[in-house]
This record gives sequence, C-alpha cells and structure tokens, in this order.
Amino acid sequence: MRAHLTYIFFIFLSIIVVSGCDTNPTRPKSQRKVAVYGFLWGDEYVTKKHGIYISYTKPILEKYDINKAGIPNATVTLTDSSSGTTTQLKHNPDRPGFYYDDQFYIKPNTTYLLQINVDGKVLTASTHVPPVLEMQTELRSDTVNVITRTNIGYKKPIWINTSRDDQIILVDMYCNESWENAEYIYPFGNQKHPRNREEYDQGQNGEPRYIHALVAYRDMFSSEFGNLPVIYWYHSMIVFYGSNTMQVLAIDENYHRYFYTEHPPLEGGIHGGVGLFGSVYGKVFELHVVKE
Repeated sequence: MRAHLTYIFFIFLSIIVVSGCDTNPTRPKSQRKVAVYGFLWGDEYVTKKHGIYISYTKPILEKYDINKAGIPNATVTLTDSSSGTTTQLKHNPDRPGFYYDDQFYIKPNTTYLLQINVDGKVLTASTHVPPVLEMQTELRSDTVNVITRTNIGYKKPIWINTSRDDQIILVDMYCNESWENAEYIYPFGNQKHPRNREEYDQGQNGEPRYIHALVAYRDMFSSEFGNLPVIYWYHSMIVFYGSNTMQVLAIDENYHRYFYTEHPPLEGGIHGGVGLFGSVYGKVFELHVVKE
C-alpha cells in the first residue's frame, strides 16, 4: 500500500498493545503480538511495492521503527481459493518484514487465503478482492496531473462502473507537502499557511492533510451528470496547493471494517494476531495543484 497509509497503520500498532489494568497489578502492561499489514491489488501482481508487512507490536511508549519491528523469518503462503494455486511469498531483504511474489497475479472478484507461520504461531486471514472498478476520466494514472483549484471538481469528474451495487468506494486524498511548505487553497483571512503541525494534520497525519470518504456505489449516481455514477466532489478534499495523491478504490470488507470500527487492527481479518489483510481494486492519481 502507499506510504502514507502504511504510516497511519503503524501508529495503531503501538496503540493497541496497551493492556494494563489497575485492578490487576500482576497483569503485563503490554502484549507482544504478531501484526500483519497488507493489501492485494486486483489485476496486479504481489510486487515489492504491494508486499505484505509482518512485524511485532510495540508498547505505546516505545518508538516504532519499521526496520527493527519487521519479522524476517516468517513462512508466508497465499492461496487462490478458486484454483487452489498456492505460492510461498519471498522475504525482501531490503525492507525487513515485507513479503512478496512478483509472479503471483491477483484476480478481481476472487477470494485469497493468507497463512503465516512464525515463532510457533499460525496466523490466518482471507479477503475477497472486489470486482473490476472501471473508470473514465481526463486524469491520468501514469503521470502527474497539473490542475488548478477551478478545475479540480466538476471539470475533472471520474465516471465509475462496477458490478456490485453495494460495493464500497473509497476516495483517499493525501497532501505530500510538509507543513512548513503547505499553503491553503482557501486561506483563513490573511493566514495562508498552517501555523504549526497540529493545525496541519492534528499532529498524527490526520485532517486536513489526510482526508478520505467512503460511499456505496449505488449512492454515487448524480442527476447533475445524467444520473450516472460519478466522483466529482473530491475537490472539497484538497486543502493545500502542491503535491497531492488521490486513490480511488473499491475496497473489501476487511478494509471497510478497518475504517468504521473502534479498534481497527482488531477487526482487520487477522486470526491469531492483529492488523489488516485486505484487498482493493482501483487507481492512484498524482495531482499537482497550481495557482491560476
């Protein structure tokens, strides 16, 4: 998955392990668990970029270091339930804890089973990859799209089509500018820049730097666009000039639960551990918002 989503997930890995209890002083203050984070991308291979990350959780007061927390000695298998084809994912020595197989192709509308063996423990998970999400738009996914604030929304719509009326669509927007360089598209009076990191992203990569919206496909038909399913409201999700990354994704149920449950890594589909094993189908658009 993209780096910004991975970073947000690592914050959860530290938070969820706290289990202290004032009424039981002998109980351990934290539990060391195996954590999984990974997505399968429909119509793509399980490349290094889309590798599955396996690590240990850390107590909330300890700094989470991705290079030290990763587990390099796990046995990780992925099975296509429709064909029975199984592959053992390879460990990436350049990114400790990441596992991949760039020859294993992920089919849309298919269920995949994950099994992890590490330190005598067995973790399992499954995901059903969403069906194909078709898109028609002037935006391109193979290059940076230079846009202005006046053509972000209605003038740059994304028409979509999929076979499931109840399919959940995620529009995920992330500003890549640092808070020192970020400039508001619509400033507050004379204030053009965030005054501090807290104002920029709540101190934890939150809003307004990172904004996402979830909606069912059946609710995306717009009378303003001939009653066709369309994404045009994403213009209100872009707050800063400069570099922004937008993902338009059909997401599986594990990822959907990750967004709306109180303790996301406990509901991400991992049995025997914590984390998230999900799947998506969609595109990533790089946007560079310039002044007129």
